[in-house]
Amino acid sequence: MQLSFIGGAESVTGSASLLVDERLGVRFLVDCGTHAERGAGFADGAPKLGFDARRLDFVVLTHAHRDHTGRLPQLHRAGFRGPVYCTEATAWMTELALRDAAKFSDEYDAADVELIDFQPLDRRPDFRFDRALRMHGLWLTLHRSAHILGAAAVTVTWRSRVGMERSIVFSGDIGGNTPDNPFQSLLAGQTLPGAADYMVVESTRGAEPAREPHYKSFAARMVAWAEVFADSDARGGGPVIAPCFAIHRAQELLFDLDYVLRTTDTGRPDTTGRPRWLSLDAPLAVRMTDVFAMALADGSGGPEHAPVYRNPRLAERLGLANEAEVDAHLAALWQRVRLNRAPGGTLRAMRDPALSRMIALAGSGMCQGGRIVDFIVDQIGNPAATIVLCGYAPPDTGAGRLRQLVAGEWPLDRMLALGNARIDPARVQARIVDFGDYYSGHGDIDALARFVFERDARATDTRAATVYLNHGDHDMRTGLAETLRERAAAAQAGDRAIERIELAEMNRIYDLDAADQAWRDRPTPRLNSLGRS
Repeated sequence: MQLSFIGGAESVTGSASLLVDERLGVRFLVDCGTHAERGAGFADGAPKLGFDARRLDFVVLTHAHRDHTGRLPQLHRAGFRGPVYCTEATAWMTELALRDAAKFSDEYDAADVELIDFQPLDRRPDFRFDRALRMHGLWLTLHRSAHILGAAAVTVTWRSRVGMERSIVFSGDIGGNTPDNPFQSLLAGQTLPGAADYMVVESTRGAEPAREPHYKSFAARMVAWAEVFADSDARGGGPVIAPCFAIHRAQELLFDLDYVLRTTDTGRPDTTGRPRWLSLDAPLAVRMTDVFAMALADGSGGPEHAPVYRNPRLAERLGLANEAEVDAHLAALWQRVRLNRAPGGTLRAMRDPALSRMIALAGSGMCQGGRIVDFIVDQIGNPAATIVLCGYAPPDTGAGRLRQLVAGEWPLDRMLALGNARIDPARVQARIVDFGDYYSGHGDIDALARFVFERDARATDTRAATVYLNHGDHDMRTGLAETLRERAAAAQAGDRAIERIELAEMNRIYDLDAADQAWRDRPTPRLNSLGRS
């Protein structure tokens, strides 16, 4: 088996890994994502594929974000006709996202998306998370990763050239929820892979310090939101604007904000009788929410039909008696998404003194375009307005620039770029709040180390793993590598043994069977003739 990193090895976007085994007659990709960095003449900033797409047998997706799925239509245009394996939630959301992106793409159209052959593995009657499925002469195992709905790490297992069983784990993107502390609202905690010879692990936030405990607390997050609203009221009760991603972040925010408004005084009318109300102004997010409505009530893949993705703490947090009541609560919440609309449009409502005590959610989460940029540009000079940044954003995005402004790192003589808008920092009067550490779907160093070193409790094999770090910039990858090497050297009881840790290199071919081949080709020691004593 040979591994090549086609994308994502030296950046935070464009994840795509090619695996080829000529002996088994199989060629496939794990993920096929867009590149945020646009190169001249390259679709989505990506170089040419570097391989014949017509020869691919299949693709496996770890989750629905476009930096892991967005080049599927181009792959199809290049001749790929095989199945795309993933979870059903990932299939639904990927198709919705690609259809939406097709409206603005020069590289593909909706017809290309229509022809993608999504085959959800969790619709198979023999599927369970953490249990291998025999396919294409290999075994595929999915492990719930708690990054977004439907997200999974993938273990690929095969027989090497000398008949040894070997396996490689692809983390995809790793969330922070654990079974012991599912602090994010909607999802259950991760499940972990077992023994592996190789691991490909993301490093998006790998060099940052571990987040403080209050960022990993549902209760602390709710208190933080209540404080934002109390402060907003003290400044006149202007709009609270939150950029959000259509996939998962919008739904998390809907749950959290609905909870805060129902359970604290901040949801009551103010002294003039103005209500505080919540509006989601993002058509794609509304369509994605329909997927959440189905998947979070779906028991496929779970024992005894238990909801496989849903956070098991929801009944406790909502003060409900059982899971049936949770079903009813979530159904009502998602229904309200379609009904909560700003009269006359969000911009008009934010400017109307009788309606402006509102919470406006809209995409894009990185403030690179879309309605959210219009809302921020309109209100950033309003001292009664609040802008809440709710997730990861690279420094060269609109949200990243706003985050630098909050931290005092943005030069005050330099214009702020948000999409096509340019804002003079001197004009900024709105309060800007950074909730990125509360909401980032990328786990911190603790979560990354947990994924690497801890194993499925049922695993008894103690083989050592080689770890390749991808999906992160140079500083994040090297910082994570240093931390992991220190822990590996300490050899803590119960930790997975680590053979070595490498930074993945683009387009280099890694022979995953080389060690077995060397073992088979080792010189056979000759027996000396017996001497006489």
